[in-house]
Amino acid sequence: MKSRKFLFFYLNTGAGHISAARVLSEAMMKEDPGCQIHMVNGFRKHGIGNIFVERGYNVSCNYFKGMWPLLYDFGFFKWFQTLCIRILTFTERSHIRRILYKEHPTDIVSFHFLLSPILKEIAQAMPWKINLKVIVTDPFTVPYFWFYDRNLKYLVYSDEAWDSAVERCGVPEENVTVIPFLMNKKFCKSISDEEIRQLRIKHGYDPDKKIVLLVGGGEGLPGATEIINKCVINKAEFSIAIICGRDLVKKNNMNIIRLANPKIDLHVYGFIDYLDELVKICDCAVIKAGPATLMEVLSCRKPVIICKYLHNQELGNMHFAVDNRVGYFLQKPADIYSKVNEILNDKNFDQKMKRNFDSITIDTDAGKVAKILLS
Repeated sequence: MKSRKFLFFYLNTGAGHISAARVLSEAMMKEDPGCQIHMVNGFRKHGIGNIFVERGYNVSCNYFKGMWPLLYDFGFFKWFQTLCIRILTFTERSHIRRILYKEHPTDIVSFHFLLSPILKEIAQAMPWKINLKVIVTDPFTVPYFWFYDRNLKYLVYSDEAWDSAVERCGVPEENVTVIPFLMNKKFCKSISDEEIRQLRIKHGYDPDKKIVLLVGGGEGLPGATEIINKCVINKAEFSIAIICGRDLVKKNNMNIIRLANPKIDLHVYGFIDYLDELVKICDCAVIKAGPATLMEVLSCRKPVIICKYLHNQELGNMHFAVDNRVGYFLQKPADIYSKVNEILNDKNFDQKMKRNFDSITIDTDAGKVAKILLS
């Protein structure tokens, strides 16, 4: 029997799409070592999609705070969805068609709502059959744009997402399947207090000092500079780790602050592949409510302070943390700083949090998703 060849299409809008694709790829190779899987960015480098969608996402999240809410709200209108799809199909069709002819896949998995309708149109025009499925990476509050085409096969993370597809967007029930959350298994592995201590030493931290982690996914954490400045003003006694992701401007600014304030124990990182280790050594994390970041931190049983969520899209993620009493939603840097100090100085906090974390069940068995795609 001929082995199947999968193309996983993603976009660089945050880190959640490609991280989910990598987790699923590993699970599928374990389930069927004979299958082939290639990761593909759906947009041309320096093309219209790259400039206005991928780079625009970074800019709207970090620098023009009113831009994303405006675009998100427009995304509820079918005419706006159709306009975006038509423009991107026109600009990216030849790029995607070349990839399909070169790779000759049997299956395509889309990890971004802007790609799914385009991939369907192009795949149907190919002279061979290509199976297409969509992984919906927003777990709770799902933009209707994900379900633009009701006839696609959707894999979603929650009953709430299922309701959005079926009840609100009219997708047939048989086209929607609830699956476990796709997350790197490194975050699910618990470690001992001694291992935490050794990891702190490995990464250059005082093993006896509390650590707060600031992380916002692939584009960095919006508002991080103001939070760090509040730590500087108050001469924070805890260590601070900040992940800037692809935001080189923020990384450079953080390094300037670090050099100008040597008494503040500030550790600055760009895009890294050992986030799980920094999550495990921290005592709490200040985050944007992106699904991947939120679930990764919670799986390590670390409390979160959510300082930002994308307008409506990440609202459900924020409510999940707050409603389960493993997180807080605070926007003002002064309030965030006060809450961090409260968490780090409460001797009974870990015990109280343990009860809350024990009540949460997050299914992260990627093998179940692999079986669905390979069936």
